[in-house]
Amino acid sequence: MSFWWLALKDTLLIAKDKKALLTLILMPMLLIAILGAAFGNLMGDGEVKIDQFALGVANLDEGELGDTMTEEVFAKGLSEMVEVRRMDEEELYRSLRDQKIAVGLLINQDFSSRVIAGKETAVKLVSIPSAQLQATITENVVQQFAREAAVRMEGMKLAITAAGGAGSKATATPATAGEASFGRIKEQAVGEEGVPVSSFQYYAAGMGVMFLLMTVTIGVSAMIEEKEQEVYKRLLVSKLTHFEYLTGKFLGLLFLSLLQLLAIMLGTHFLFSVDWGSSISGVLLIGVSFVFSASALGVMAGSFIKTEKAFSTAAMLGTQIMAAVGGSMVPLYAFPDWINHLVKVFPNALALQSFLELMSGGGVKDVLPGAAALIGLGIIFLAIGLSRLAVERRTIYA
Repeated sequence: MSFWWLALKDTLLIAKDKKALLTLILMPMLLIAILGAAFGNLMGDGEVKIDQFALGVANLDEGELGDTMTEEVFAKGLSEMVEVRRMDEEELYRSLRDQKIAVGLLINQDFSSRVIAGKETAVKLVSIPSAQLQATITENVVQQFAREAAVRMEGMKLAITAAGGAGSKATATPATAGEASFGRIKEQAVGEEGVPVSSFQYYAAGMGVMFLLMTVTIGVSAMIEEKEQEVYKRLLVSKLTHFEYLTGKFLGLLFLSLLQLLAIMLGTHFLFSVDWGSSISGVLLIGVSFVFSASALGVMAGSFIKTEKAFSTAAMLGTQIMAAVGGSMVPLYAFPDWINHLVKVFPNALALQSFLELMSGGGVKDVLPGAAALIGLGIIFLAIGLSRLAVERRTIYA
């Protein structure tokens, strides 16, 4: 079939272009190395261990909530992280000056009464210059304790009011509020069965899908150059149908993109120890589906644009926008959830989210919807491109 010859021709032309190969293979590897190393600490590579630190507490509270927070929350609940040292106010400041403690907590006399009354309360928090993280942890714990204590006390007041209306007697005291355990917020980036994605993994997938889009633009540029020259007209007056022409261009992009994706996966695996996931079949499924969709998108764009100069400008802008909002440049977690859902109409964003799902421990069943969406988008793009070429041939080259 003649479209196989056309596909082979396009693949060989780009494969022989040393500048194109340098851009499509070495550039993504270089960017993955730079970004992976630069953002390693921001992407959760390994655990950040916080050593136990000394917390000096000067409890001046005349109620019982100060003792509850000191004993139940800090001394017992956070014993592995915090070493609580009880002292008076003068000793607290002296210990800070001598750096015997990292953080000092001064609980005011009216702490309990103001919390019970639902009023704004304040504690004094002082730390040595090198203990900013420990001070932040202490501050968050105090804030959470005060909020939850206020909510519990308000609930008890409502319950007592209701009980009083029914003829019962009950009394609310800080002690009864402190008997209930105070929950702690625990943040977790991935599911219980999932694994965190490293910066090298993230940018291997992100740069991979971005440079695959660039491969498509290079292939489509060659397609448009044929339109500007006599090559396209000669092809159309031959026995080559518009369907065969579109199929040949599409297969050429498909073969080249698959080779590039394979090179990026193998290169990142052996150079940077990137784990693309335990499900090889899932990785292959998403890889092929994305290449199919991206190639179809490129062919559709090539069927509409007539000049290579116009396409170069549009492709550069479009690729950068898709890469930016799709997560290749800025991590997906930096965007609101509604944007992450909205950009799934872009093949690169959908592919990146699917690759990250596999890297986090997902399997084939977890990425089947993404693969189906990518293939569906590809079919739509191909249908639009085919219709466009059919109309163009009938109106211009009839």
